[in-house]
Amino acid sequence: MEGRAPLGLTGIVRSLARFLRRRGASAEEIDEARRNGYLTLLALDRTVIPGARRYTQHEVAAQAGTDVDTARAVWRAIGFPDLPDELPAFTDADVAALRDFLDRVSNPWLYWTSDQALAQARITSSALARIADAESDDLVRSITAARQDGLGDEEIADRIAERLDFDEIARLLDHAHRLQLRAALWRKLAGSDPDTPGTVEATVGFVDLVGYTALAEGLDDEELAALIERFSALAHETVVGAGGRIVKTIGDEVMFIAEQPATGAQIALALSAASTRDPVLPQARAGLAVGSVLSREGDYFGAVVNLASRLTRLAFPGTVLVSSEVAAALDHHDGFQLRRITRQRVRGIGRLEVYRLDAAPVPTA
Repeated sequence: MEGRAPLGLTGIVRSLARFLRRRGASAEEIDEARRNGYLTLLALDRTVIPGARRYTQHEVAAQAGTDVDTARAVWRAIGFPDLPDELPAFTDADVAALRDFLDRVSNPWLYWTSDQALAQARITSSALARIADAESDDLVRSITAARQDGLGDEEIADRIAERLDFDEIARLLDHAHRLQLRAALWRKLAGSDPDTPGTVEATVGFVDLVGYTALAEGLDDEELAALIERFSALAHETVVGAGGRIVKTIGDEVMFIAEQPATGAQIALALSAASTRDPVLPQARAGLAVGSVLSREGDYFGAVVNLASRLTRLAFPGTVLVSSEVAAALDHHDGFQLRRITRQRVRGIGRLEVYRLDAAPVPTA
């Protein structure tokens, strides 16, 4: 009967049983979780993905209006192995998500092929897997602390059902994704016509820490926060001290601007050298470009910004790469050395002349 606790669950909190039933768990699933001590995990499972697991791989494909090979290709693209044909592992939400994927591929305005859509799914899933790892670490720590305080499996599961609102987390992730996508679109599509209101001439630089992701996996939250704070403080001191301005800091990456290429070059070299000397920070690398950029809401956009970011990705640890325009501006500057490297293909831009920037050696007496 609707609203009643499942049979055989006399020992379970009635509100928890009702929560799990509303979220698609059967009486048998709840009873088995109680007997085997994983009600906490079941509560988390149904909080994150509610709904009864009612469809096999073939059935979810049929419900979404496609063939099973396509459904399997999408499932693999988001990082999961094939499931046994007879296993009912999919929910109505899986059907809706697969339909949305197919609708996006069939939208003629997007110019997307199925292969391109699957490649995008792989990239998205890979990024989300890192987020999920960080989230799960926090949840595991909280659950471990609750157990150490003497709470049992049922009590912890009941607290999860009562207090953990994954919809709030999902809204935050969705909003952050929208902000990041908006910024990326402005970087890549904003015009750089000098007559466009808000367009200025500037030197744009990016600096990031090489190997940050691998390093972060071996640190706890406090150590990681201390590392990021150390890098942010170093970047702020260096950039502001040289006369530049920090635009934003995103984890292991700093974006800055300067009025003159020489100032930007000094900042990039100083940050690279400082990270090399620092006993804690990994080595940094930097990219620098100059030209017309669009200033909007405290951020900067356009092809020059995109180029500086791409050059950073090409740089080796401890090095600074600059565009040909920066190299030309610094050509007769006594404080720098420039060396043209092999023409580089920059993703989304094409083949470019790229230069390695170094500080000029100090004359010996």
